[in-house]
Amino acid sequence: MGEKGGAVAFFDVDGTLVWHDMEKARTSGADAVFSRPRPTDGVYGAFRRMRAAGHRTFICTGRHVPFIPDTLLDLGPDGVIAGAGAYVRVGDEVVRNAVVENDLLMEVARRFVEAGVSVTFEGVECNLELRPDGAPASFASSELAHDLAGVERAIGRHSFCKFCVSDVTLDDIAPVREFCERYFTVCDLQYSTYEFSLVGVDKGTAIDVALERLGHGRERTFAFGDSENDLSMADHVETFVAMGNALPGVKARADYVTDSAADDGVVTGLEHFGLI
Repeated sequence: MGEKGGAVAFFDVDGTLVWHDMEKARTSGADAVFSRPRPTDGVYGAFRRMRAAGHRTFICTGRHVPFIPDTLLDLGPDGVIAGAGAYVRVGDEVVRNAVVENDLLMEVARRFVEAGVSVTFEGVECNLELRPDGAPASFASSELAHDLAGVERAIGRHSFCKFCVSDVTLDDIAPVREFCERYFTVCDLQYSTYEFSLVGVDKGTAIDVALERLGHGRERTFAFGDSENDLSMADHVETFVAMGNALPGVKARADYVTDSAADDGVVTGLEHFGLI
């Protein structure tokens, strides 16, 4: 890991470390775009320069472990925060692994089936796509269920920490939203995608867990993000950086707004603060 006196920086993935072609996702399918995201050469180089300067880096993503491919791990981070804060690994040590209790997950699934809305449950071993309309899974690596019996079989083998819905409006999920908000925080991930994470389990509290394990205070800490689930990081680091493509509310909360992810905004931000 980096030197004790160096900075610690936390980076969201989608829309931050990596820019996605959303038109390709619509025409070719999500699997073709999101399964193996690759940062630019400029971002890979920035991470190497961070290490050389004695700084530490963490991937800090809503993706869970199965959807963090080697193209991201090749950045050489000192740790990984996944599942929007449910999972924290520092070095090789897992220091948090929060999950949704099975009874609550089944009740969530029941309500989504009744509403006729597809939902993806995410976990450290796999994702489970619940498609009440009988549609196929969006990702080849996901498990698939079309009814509650399929969900029950899956939770007998795996645990899950959060869930997402895509290609929906807030009106579409209104029948389930009031119940879910008793237990989950709802975040807009942009592009008609919403994330539901356990209340109190977010990227910000995960940063606290990681920093405590490192023995590092809040000084010289940075976080980069673009969506609502990145806002929780702002109160847990010294400097919060919004991408140029971030939601307006994220930009408003930021200490600094860098370039878009499409223009290597992470590199620009790191240079601005003298980290590389």
